[in-house]
Amino acid sequence: MTRKLMLVFSLLFAHGVMAAGANGLDYNLVRLDASATVEVKNDQMRVDLAVEHNARDAGTLPDLVNTDMRWALDAAAKRPAVRAQTGEYSTQPEYASTRIVGWRAVQELRIEGEDFAAVSALVTELQQKLQVRSMSFVPTRATRQKAEADLTREALKAFAERAKLIAESMGAKGYEVVDVNVGSAPEPVLYRTRGVNMMAMSADAAPAPVAVESGTASITVSVNGQIQLR
Repeated sequence: MTRKLMLVFSLLFAHGVMAAGANGLDYNLVRLDASATVEVKNDQMRVDLAVEHNARDAGTLPDLVNTDMRWALDAAAKRPAVRAQTGEYSTQPEYASTRIVGWRAVQELRIEGEDFAAVSALVTELQQKLQVRSMSFVPTRATRQKAEADLTREALKAFAERAKLIAESMGAKGYEVVDVNVGSAPEPVLYRTRGVNMMAMSADAAPAPVAVESGTASITVSVNGQIQLR
């Protein structure tokens, strides 16, 4: 929606800019901006986990990591509401002074979904063998696009009202838009949850429930441009 609006305004104002250029754009120019902001619910949950193993022999690590990761992916496959994707795999030596005394292998796993209960339940289960690295919440793409469409209308209305106010305050009969740009802010900052259980558990210990708190994200659409007072 935002891209289409930007294209439409570019086409509409292109003619105005050329016409104004023919009459001269070297006087009564005013640059202004306006914006609109809204808080939206973070309706997507993301959790980054990792399989970690240490061994003296690097050759034994792949089987250990692969076995645990296969177990995690099988568990995720049983929950259709949760999406799972494996990430970086790395193997690094461990030193004592300058001598290699062992090896450490790590493979990452990201799970995400809009069903917080399903994601939380899976995380609780996976903590038996994986470690939680981070947990965050963001608006889904659909939520963000809808918010940006509404904010675009609000920001453009605010821009027009401010332009009219400036023209009236400066004693001008009116104004013409020379150029205008519409844009949204980058992806919102991820909010990390509180109370993620990252403690090691014994084999017979039941995993503690994962605590979640999604919070909100701030989305902003800004409009800036230039008008010529008439």
